[in-house]
Amino acid sequence: MEGSDNRSGYSYEGIKAVNSEQWTVNSKTIIKTENTTKIFNKGKPDEVIAVNGLSIEISKGDFVVFKGPSGSGKTTLLSLIGCMSRPTSGRVIVGNRDVSRLPERFMTEVRRGTFGFIFQQFHLIKGITVCDNVMLPLYPTDVKPLRLRKMAEEILNSLNMKERKDFYVRKLSGGEQQRTAIARALINNPEIILADEPTAHLDTHLSDEFLAIMRKLNKQGKTIVIATHDPLVYEKDYVTLCIEMRDGRVRKMN
Repeated sequence: MEGSDNRSGYSYEGIKAVNSEQWTVNSKTIIKTENTTKIFNKGKPDEVIAVNGLSIEISKGDFVVFKGPSGSGKTTLLSLIGCMSRPTSGRVIVGNRDVSRLPERFMTEVRRGTFGFIFQQFHLIKGITVCDNVMLPLYPTDVKPLRLRKMAEEILNSLNMKERKDFYVRKLSGGEQQRTAIARALINNPEIILADEPTAHLDTHLSDEFLAIMRKLNKQGKTIVIATHDPLVYEKDYVTLCIEMRDGRVRKMN
């Protein structure tokens, strides 16, 4: 991807230094779980089986929704495929690698080289600038600070945030914070974008704006995976795979 431009108008020149350890996806299947189970507090009175024997496949370029009520296991599944937690049993395969039992150092490399994360609460640091927030996922890397800042500014520009790059986050509107969170998820040029309940606290206009950006990124070839209970998301006709969950199991796939 070094030196290439995408249709959103910013360049990823220099990103190779960040993604030198990126796991190459050689087949159509980009994410696969095999009989994956996640149990919290196993063997204790408050044991919870959050994900129970799930086997799913996600193809490169899919727009995927994990649909279900609170407690259905969709957020836990998102954390498992995003290498933020490990399964109790079963396997999680990202690209051509089983990441289930990788040492933490390699898990970090997979997260940094493959995924971009968008969280429900944004998790922005309010005491620093927009641009500094966007650059955070790539600290520390071999990318020089000036180059890293240029990359962040190019992404912000593509999201109509050029005039806000030096603003402190606490001065931003809700929509501007949302776009800052999206820019931060894009700074490592991820193959896969994971979003956990991204529209939960947004009005209809901001939700539509978010989904339009995700749709554009999907058209550029990125795989989108969203955990949600919002019909505004899962009823979109461009969703290629909708996995309905309940009690840690797949109830239906469309």
